[in-house]
Amino acid sequence: MSRTTKSRTTPPTKTRGATAKMLSAALSALIIGFTAFGTAAPASAAPSAPVGTGANQEIRNQQNTLCMDDYAFNTQPGAEVRQWTCLEGQNQLWAITDLGNGHAEIKNKYSNLCLDNYNFATASGSEVRQWSCNGLAVQQWQLTDVGGGWTEIRNKHNDLCLQSVASPVDGGLLSQVTCNGSNVQRWRLTDPNVSKMTYTLYRSANPSADELDAYARITDVMDRAIARYNRFNNTQRHLTVEYNTGVQTADATIYGHIRFGANRGFMQEGTALHEISHTVGVGTAGNFQDKINAQDWPAALPLLRSWDGPDARINGGGGHMWPYGLNYSNEYNELSFDRNVRLVQAMHHDGL
Repeated sequence: MSRTTKSRTTPPTKTRGATAKMLSAALSALIIGFTAFGTAAPASAAPSAPVGTGANQEIRNQQNTLCMDDYAFNTQPGAEVRQWTCLEGQNQLWAITDLGNGHAEIKNKYSNLCLDNYNFATASGSEVRQWSCNGLAVQQWQLTDVGGGWTEIRNKHNDLCLQSVASPVDGGLLSQVTCNGSNVQRWRLTDPNVSKMTYTLYRSANPSADELDAYARITDVMDRAIARYNRFNNTQRHLTVEYNTGVQTADATIYGHIRFGANRGFMQEGTALHEISHTVGVGTAGNFQDKINAQDWPAALPLLRSWDGPDARINGGGGHMWPYGLNYSNEYNELSFDRNVRLVQAMHHDGL
């Protein structure tokens, strides 16, 4: 997918140079002198190693499921860092390296620039950008496991946390904000090849020719649907799938079980995506219809309106949702598949 590169003026000159280096050296000398003439400093425990290190890491936000992105494939110091739909491109992959002091360097694979507290800022809300890697504290980040597979990313220089924009719309600028534990400050650092959603297809011990054909078709559509979920979605779940000739079309439960019937016309990726949505609450969660009636979708509704305009609504009834519910085969196309997964993820995050 290509992006239109914005015209930008040259980034402001960073306030770095001889003055900053002299101040740093003077402070270091003062500390050394104090230690020499005072009592010996007590031994301290080694700092905890940062989590999520690796050579090709995707950095995905918990709130909006979008990825940290070298915006517009910029390779110049001062390049913006924005949130964008996860596409597994080089500009969304980061080399996260343990520096041995409890902090990590975060370097973009495409630009070869480091995530940087821009202009040594200390105010909450200040920018993060990319800059030539230099090992200074403004490019050192404390990566702390906060549970559930999520990580807080805190700058060493200003003690502020990396924060995304709440809305799941492409293009939001990343910033540094006073750490507060909110979902916009939580990130999943993983190799994009690691699956978050998986499935098992139950098979007969001695399958018939009909079953073997069905298994092959179901495996194909489930593999494609699961890959799409893993690309766009934060949902972690293991599904069970079966071929059941007693099922007319296909069905699913909120407990993660999907059944495909004998009709091969329903062994399609669109059907698989539709049924996966039921396993995460669409039409099956106890609060589904109440949230539909109230349009209680703080993340999902802005996302839908970014596609379909300011009057768009998420509709539901009879255990289904629309638009992008993939309720009929005439909806089956790549754009609708992607939007279904992203919308369902946003609805799930909104409390479905």
